[in-house]
Amino acid sequence: MLAACGGSDGDTASTTEFTLLPPTSSTTSTTSTTTSTTSTTSTTSTTSSTVAPSTTVADPAIAELLLSGDGIGTAGFGADSDGVIEYMNSYLGPPSNDTGWIDPLTIGLCSGDELRQVSWGVLTLLFGDVSEVVQGRRHFFGYTYGDQGEIGAAPVGLQTTRGVMIGSRVVDVRAAYPAATINPEDDFTPPFFFVNDSLRGFLTGVTDDATVTAILGGGDCGI
Repeated sequence: MLAACGGSDGDTASTTEFTLLPPTSSTTSTTSTTTSTTSTTSTTSTTSSTVAPSTTVADPAIAELLLSGDGIGTAGFGADSDGVIEYMNSYLGPPSNDTGWIDPLTIGLCSGDELRQVSWGVLTLLFGDVSEVVQGRRHFFGYTYGDQGEIGAAPVGLQTTRGVMIGSRVVDVRAAYPAATINPEDDFTPPFFFVNDSLRGFLTGVTDDATVTAILGGGDCGI
């Protein structure tokens, strides 16, 4: 459908060697302040108290798992398969589907001797032993995010490093990636935008108000 090879978000090429980092955490501290004058001294301090947890919990994947032409978050194309899966699990929990290592021809037109698809809802990562990035060992080489039949399905809110997400308009894609091309549907492919061989996605149409339905990075083997 849309051929792919290594690349970046549209401006410059970058290395495919990425470090897998654990989820980040932050802490909040209390402070005390003292105010004095020549005549009187008053002290005001903030004290810690038990606060009911918020009913709205931000999905850390929204902030950390940025989609790019080099990978997802800090998991870059070419990274070890097991390490990337563990990394994704730390944000999204156990996968909803895992094919295990199978013959590539049972799924698509991928090169090599084995292929694996691991999905967390409508986010699917592709692993294999041969790609445009690496040959001869199991590694991460591509992803698809979104499903035209399940718009809004989990995980919700993933976006590219330039802010394009499912539901973004074509005019938003053009603003984020001025060099991107917007292509109408043909006999085999829905309308799609193309940033480069390693970052592209599907659309509902080609007008300014048409929206993004899926984002693809890296290789896809014609799947």
